[in-house]
Amino acid sequence: MRSRTRHSAGGLVGALARAAVLIAALAASAGLAAGPTAAQSFLGAGPAERLTVPPTGDALRPPPPPPAAPARPAAPEAERRISPQAAIAPARRFPAGTRGYRLSGEEASLAFPVYLTEAQARGSARLRVSYISSISVAPESSELVGSVNGQRVGWTRIQAPGAVKVVEFVLPEGLLKAGYNAVTLAASQRHRVDCSIEATYELWTQIDPSRSGLVVPPAGDLDLKTLAALEPDESGALPVGVILAEKPSLERLERMIGAVQAVALVGRLARPAVTFGAPLNGRTGVNLLVGTAAEIRGYEGIEEVGPITGPRLALLPQRGSRAPVLVVTGPGGADVRQAIATLAASGQASGQTSGQASGQGEEGPAGTPAGTDLTTLTRGYPIRGGEDLTLERLGVATREFSGRQLRVAFEVRFPADFVPADYGKVMLHLAGGYAAGLEPSAQIVVDINGRNAASVALPYSRGEVFDDSAIPLPLSLWRPGLNRVEISAQLPALADRACDTLAPAMKRARFLFLDRTRLVVPALARAVRQPDLAAVKAGAVPFLAPGARPRLVLPTPDRDSADAAATLVARLAIAAGRVIDFELATDERAGGGAAGGGASLVVAPVRALNPVTLQAVGLDPDQVRRIWEGRAETVATPGPFGTEGVLTLDRLRRNLPMRCALPPSATPLRVASAAQPPAPPAPQRPAGPAAAPAGGASAAPAAVPPAPASEAELIARWDESVRGTSVLPAVLAGAWDGLVRHAAQARETVSGWTDGAPSEAVPLNPRASLIVAEGGARFDETTVLVTAPNPSMLKASVSCLVDPVVWTRLVGQAAFLDASDGNLSIVEPRSVGLIETQPRSLANLRLVSAAWLSLNPGIYVGMTLLMALCLGLATTALVRQLGRRNT
Repeated sequence: MRSRTRHSAGGLVGALARAAVLIAALAASAGLAAGPTAAQSFLGAGPAERLTVPPTGDALRPPPPPPAAPARPAAPEAERRISPQAAIAPARRFPAGTRGYRLSGEEASLAFPVYLTEAQARGSARLRVSYISSISVAPESSELVGSVNGQRVGWTRIQAPGAVKVVEFVLPEGLLKAGYNAVTLAASQRHRVDCSIEATYELWTQIDPSRSGLVVPPAGDLDLKTLAALEPDESGALPVGVILAEKPSLERLERMIGAVQAVALVGRLARPAVTFGAPLNGRTGVNLLVGTAAEIRGYEGIEEVGPITGPRLALLPQRGSRAPVLVVTGPGGADVRQAIATLAASGQASGQTSGQASGQGEEGPAGTPAGTDLTTLTRGYPIRGGEDLTLERLGVATREFSGRQLRVAFEVRFPADFVPADYGKVMLHLAGGYAAGLEPSAQIVVDINGRNAASVALPYSRGEVFDDSAIPLPLSLWRPGLNRVEISAQLPALADRACDTLAPAMKRARFLFLDRTRLVVPALARAVRQPDLAAVKAGAVPFLAPGARPRLVLPTPDRDSADAAATLVARLAIAAGRVIDFELATDERAGGGAAGGGASLVVAPVRALNPVTLQAVGLDPDQVRRIWEGRAETVATPGPFGTEGVLTLDRLRRNLPMRCALPPSATPLRVASAAQPPAPPAPQRPAGPAAAPAGGASAAPAAVPPAPASEAELIARWDESVRGTSVLPAVLAGAWDGLVRHAAQARETVSGWTDGAPSEAVPLNPRASLIVAEGGARFDETTVLVTAPNPSMLKASVSCLVDPVVWTRLVGQAAFLDASDGNLSIVEPRSVGLIETQPRSLANLRLVSAAWLSLNPGIYVGMTLLMALCLGLATTALVRQLGRRNT
């Protein structure tokens, strides 16, 4: 690692000592990675190192390593996993969340709501943490703290740069309760040798979700009220196995997909994983048996349900290796649908009660107060408009900070029909203070969804305490659904230049952040931008519109396509908070766009699609097939986990979404069209391990070398640049072009004529393994297409798409997913319309009008000039009639 430390002659000895420490750490990590232990186990020095820590907070000291064995070649990556001999008692794993499993920066925390049964909460329990850290983390000044329900249960030095380490904290008796419990992991990390702001991006500790969790007694036999206690798999997803022995009819498959949605609501899933076929085995997930009494007759154990004389729900307990089986049945199809509705109603009521309890003090789901509050915060605190919230209500605590960069993050959930535009501002009122001695570059930066929203300098060298420092945040940077806000205090000091990590000045607090910091949200415009996938992922809005039933189209209802469709529909039901009444179909007739038709969700491999469907969402059929022709026969074999269900070291270090593990595309990069400019390069980030794709962070595809421009294109480009030197003519020209374009669109809308082919196709990303695109001007014309090169890649890519880290970034007219790392490339629509969703009112009409004008600045300028011209003509006509005339 390159050290950027600047020091004086007097600090030369200290700098050499720090360099020696770093070299020793590198040598130790290299020995761990290449020595004989590495070929056997990646749990640390021993075959299965496990440190049991009492809740007293004593420092942990790992046992000495065993004697070194004769050196032998390192095992290949395919074998570098935990061996069966290193297996330890299973833990109740943590569920997947929007923040992933990485603790980044100098201070960070992760919180997981974990549902336990009475049997699990009564026995002795331990908190197990399996982690690996960056080589840059200094163990003598970095620690990992575990807390349960707000009570600290133990801590350990962070010292796992070359191998995964497992530690356990013993929980006090009675700390866990039946229901939801809050488990928090917090890391305080400092760099070994570098004291710059950039070095803080090299600090990370990665939690291994496959081996971390609560070690508790067995759950016992579950019932319908404790389905939330079902354990997720090694990726944090809850497997749902729909038992199917023969090819079902479309009507029965439709009922199965409805039951899958109901299970997702009851289990309060953040990430479903649905498969059709044989029953699931193991301790994770649940099996789902759906059908009439005649359809499920003969299944093993069905006699335990008893006589089926009406709508019936029953949960068959785990038997042997088979996971529990949820039976949804009845004498006829109507009875099965009624049973699904009953199951879904309990899930919808639970979700609504949780939100009300968080905001209004009403009774919520079972569990501790910290656990039930966390179930709301992990989905984002609900915002409707007009709120004035302290950050304490959003899960942020007061803290003093002695490092170089403090990052405070929280998440809020805006309505699915929120219009993001520049018609208002969210005000952040900061409360806190900073110490004397900071450099002039010290500042506070606020990011919204990864984009810079505001920055405020910390100007006083003597320090300052502030109680209400207002920072405006534009509404255009927020989006429907989940929004992540990160407040970063960059605090370089003069002492950082010497970087003496042992000096008292390095431990002095530099910043105070108070939880009474407020977020004031103005009234929000309520309408849906069309097309925009944000409204789909935030609330499945087009599929809940009144009118005809929405359609789920499966042109080739094979098993992989059905798995993908059911997983995607379950994720949409979670976003909508209700079961979506899809009508299943295999044909691609224009359900959206046909008379009386509803919105359509089309899930299919690209070879099974009608070209008209691709054109309806703005894609060029020939271009899509040409780019994917080399991947049509590729069989998707995602495998971030070994045979023992343990993550590989490579996946842990790279911090990729757990199920985004397809092999990278080997398709040669091609230019979409001669006139299409190359995609912009991904934004640069500080060098170091943290600069790798973090949690599938959104990034543009690699720049494609552009085709040589034609003479006509060069002339047009230069003509545009020359015209741009005159501001007023350029503004007038843009306004005129906008008026002409909107007039043409209005004329087409009025006449009802359209050929289904857009004037310009959406530019494609050749690296994509999945395309999600939306088309249509109205809800009943909406088509949402989800396609991949073949069925196996469709299933694997949808499994990556529904990961909370990836799903929250789904916006725009089209999104291209690279399922090897979870990166999404977004294509924004060239023009959008607004569809009214709320009862008409003057207040909302004013806000929507202001939002529409801010989205169409050319129209706004044109209207302003037209009004000025009318005012001038009226003034001239009036003045001519005044005064004395000379004859």
